[in-house]
Amino acid sequence: IIPQCGPPMATLAILTFLSSWNNFLWPLVAAQTDTMYTLPVALSLYSTGQNATNYSVLLAGSVLVITPILLVFVALQRYFIQGVAMTGIK
Repeated sequence: IIPQCGPPMATLAILTFLSSWNNFLWPLVAAQTDTMYTLPVALSLYSTGQNATNYSVLLAGSVLVITPILLVFVALQRYFIQGVAMTGIK
């Protein structure tokens, strides 16, 4: 059973990491200081000014936020694809 649990566990790891990495509302409400913000919250607060959006900061921050997610997916991609391929085989 254990070898067949690898692809579902990798999928669960990817989705769990993605949901915890992209937390926005709870850190926005619960964080007491600016140093406690998650990256999506800090990106949204620091990239927008009073009447203008600083697109260079927004795009550079977006690349930094997306990079760890892509690295986790690339590391676990083999198991993710294997799990999808095994669903059609009986």
